[in-house]
Amino acid sequence: MTTHPTPDLLATLEDLGCRVTVPRRQLVAILEARHDAFAPDDILANLPGVGRATVYRTIKLLLDAGALCKTSLPDGSPRYVVGQTHHHHHVVCVRCGRVDEFRHSAVERMLQAMRSEVPGELVGHRLELYMTCDSCLASEDED
Repeated sequence: MTTHPTPDLLATLEDLGCRVTVPRRQLVAILEARHDAFAPDDILANLPGVGRATVYRTIKLLLDAGALCKTSLPDGSPRYVVGQTHHHHHVVCVRCGRVDEFRHSAVERMLQAMRSEVPGELVGHRLELYMTCDSCLASEDED
């Protein structure tokens, strides 16, 4: 997995003109401590005094500001990662939900070549590969 600088989430909220309340500070502290993909409900479980709406609204604000990256599991449930704001694609474990990023020159060349095949202007794309990660495979072998 490639590591990139983590954005300052409190500064991002302040730049958006949001009030940085105690619940938002608590939420940001948990998000900045995470190094894996998360679902909003994972965060809610660790913030019993913070309202559901606060968590979801703040995640949406950070996502729209580009401080979070969103992907989906095969069942459609969302997962978020802090700090992956550069161009990349995702590899998602179908068992544990682990999300890693990847970028490969062959994929980038294929996407460039497709621009000439698509009538109109291509404005974006999303590529997610689903797999079983090494950790899940290893635990399967132990059983």
